[in-house]
Amino acid sequence: MMKELLNFTGIRKKLIVYYLVVTLLMGMTSIYSYYTARSVTAKFNDIFVGYVYLNNLYADVSSLEINVEKYLSNKSSEALLDYYMLNNKLQTQADELIGNLSYDSNSLMIKDIGNMIKALLKETDAAINAKRGRMSSEYLARFTESHKIAGFIKLYINELLYNKLQEGSKEYYSIKGKMAVVSYVNLIIIISSIIFSIVLAMYFTYKITRPIVELSVSAGKISQGNFDVEPIKIETNDELSILAKAFNEMTVSIKCYIDTLKHQAEVEARLKEQEMQNLRMKSILKDAELKSLQSQINPHFLFNTLNAASQLAIMEGADRSSTFIEKVANLFRYNLRGLDKPVTLKEEIENAKTYMYILKTRFGDKVEFLVDVDEKALDIEMPCTIIQPLLENAFIHGIENLERIGTIELKVMMNTEFIAVEVRDDGLGMDEQTIKTILSVSEHNSTFDDRLGGIGLQNVIRRMMLFYNKYNAEDVIEVISKKDYGTKVMLKVPIAKGVYT
Repeated sequence: MMKELLNFTGIRKKLIVYYLVVTLLMGMTSIYSYYTARSVTAKFNDIFVGYVYLNNLYADVSSLEINVEKYLSNKSSEALLDYYMLNNKLQTQADELIGNLSYDSNSLMIKDIGNMIKALLKETDAAINAKRGRMSSEYLARFTESHKIAGFIKLYINELLYNKLQEGSKEYYSIKGKMAVVSYVNLIIIISSIIFSIVLAMYFTYKITRPIVELSVSAGKISQGNFDVEPIKIETNDELSILAKAFNEMTVSIKCYIDTLKHQAEVEARLKEQEMQNLRMKSILKDAELKSLQSQINPHFLFNTLNAASQLAIMEGADRSSTFIEKVANLFRYNLRGLDKPVTLKEEIENAKTYMYILKTRFGDKVEFLVDVDEKALDIEMPCTIIQPLLENAFIHGIENLERIGTIELKVMMNTEFIAVEVRDDGLGMDEQTIKTILSVSEHNSTFDDRLGGIGLQNVIRRMMLFYNKYNAEDVIEVISKKDYGTKVMLKVPIAKGVYT
């Protein structure tokens, strides 16, 4: 890699020479301007720092006087707090001024200001303490003395400002003269650099782009289908001559390449046709698998309910037995309908109520059923026989083995993205591992475990995934359960229709 970077030949050599010369010119100009501006800025900064410091010191002394006067006149706690803050600040500044090691006239005045600030703070502290002790004559005398000291401090500060102004004026005119010379020099350097850069840019641009333009013209003709272009002759002894030679060879072989592309296009077309056939076959297999799953209804429940209806008809009169048998017939008729066609949620709810009536009749007070349905959601379409297996699972695995009365609640709620169909029970519940096993149903896993709710619950998950073209069980169902506290199973019915509706 490093060897390639250091190989200065051909176009790379020309570009490096051009950019190196331009960069050096601009760099020298920028460095000269930078150091000139930095020198001027440093000198002006030295001048203004002293001005700002003395002005701030003048303002702090004035503020100290004002706060002392406010406190002495009305005992303002705010004025006292401001005074102590200024006191600490001025005490620090006084120590710095006294510690100045220079001994010229200005430095001696600064030392005097520091000593006077010390005296001023001593008098103001005494005045405030006298005010607190209610010694009127004492604090008035102290305040008067502090006012005199503050006047001397301000006088010294003004004199120092005047001295610095005189020095700054001389320095300003000196800098101004130097800046005029520097500006002319900078202007000459910048103009020279610009002119030289323009000349270099035009020269190198022409030398590099002329062969490229010839190549682009020939390439444009070939792109329009004209392969009878004359060979390009470029003798620049760099990469462009190699590129021209390769371009000429490409022109000769491009017709063969087009023939190859046509052959590949025909092969890809045949492959796509085969892929479409495979997709149609996969769709047929999925539909067959769905119908196979829908046909797996537990026959034991049908026989048990028929036996219960027979026994009830013997023990009771015709009315209740007739209703019971009618409900059973409706349930059979619903389960034996064409399972490849979707139904509305309203039909599923009615079938669920029929199933709950039969269970209630069979088991009496062992179970209580509650129904809460949002009427706005009843027209949505969904797979057939989805809610009944959830109720069956809730009763068999949650309520049936309880020694107390169990409750199963069917609730339908309308959300923004889906309709929530919840089946809750207060039965035995399940542990986390059982829930994970139930939700492990995938598009390519069709095995069921009867111990986990049997074909009922996993069949529901499988059919919902197939119907709505989902690949994760969590997209169509949510199971929340705790041992001895019950289970909640929520179906997520999308607002959009299923894959074969």
